[in-house]
Amino acid sequence: MSEINNGQKNEITKEVKIMFGQCGYNGKLHLEQVMQYCADLVTDLYTQNGQSRAFLNTHGYVQMVSRSSIHINRFPCENEKIIITVREEKPEGFQMMRYYNFSDENGEKLIEGKSLWVIVEPVTREVISPDKFEFCIKSDSQTPFERKPGKIRFSSDLLQYLGEQKILLSHLDPNGHLTNSRYINFALDFLPEKYQEKTITDFKLNFCKEIKKGESMYIFGIFDDEAQKIIVAGKYQNNVKSESSFECELIYK
Repeated sequence: MSEINNGQKNEITKEVKIMFGQCGYNGKLHLEQVMQYCADLVTDLYTQNGQSRAFLNTHGYVQMVSRSSIHINRFPCENEKIIITVREEKPEGFQMMRYYNFSDENGEKLIEGKSLWVIVEPVTREVISPDKFEFCIKSDSQTPFERKPGKIRFSSDLLQYLGEQKILLSHLDPNGHLTNSRYINFALDFLPEKYQEKTITDFKLNFCKEIKKGESMYIFGIFDDEAQKIIVAGKYQNNVKSESSFECELIYK
């Protein structure tokens, strides 16, 4: 870890072994687990600085991811040991920026990405600026990354209805809503089979609005075979003009 001026650490590194239960049908690390590692190591970084999730909650703060962008050079496989680094970066406006790097034991970069997070009040979900977040880990780091997290642009008129997903108890996280790693599952599970067999090289996720137990998410998609790109949107109602819970862009080869 690197140390910054106020004694806090702005980076955490962890070696892990990919287990059977973390892999998909192809024996490779599931994208859900990539997202879960990113979120868990951010939480662990703050915990090591003395600000656990429970500590922050009692002080009126919850961290919620708003946008993510991930590039995959190669998926790690079952039983492979990898090194994951998560680093706090310079905030962008009202959002905290985090950088992620997954490498193998030889230093080969497997997965790289960035995500934007917001700090909110636990009950009202009012957004709190990083400069008002008293436990903010200060950092001026700005790691170059070509596909920064940002708004996913598409025409709603092109969306095709793919199916409905009911939000169940097992989908929830300790914040009481759909855990962020589950969204990539919904994006993949509702694809036609020929697209499920594609190798994903890049994906972006925009988390638009919380969805909770008992609610339904209606999944829509756009398939651009020429650009090898898929857009998936999860809506609150069964029509393309309704409000989005999440939007996802998948690039495949």
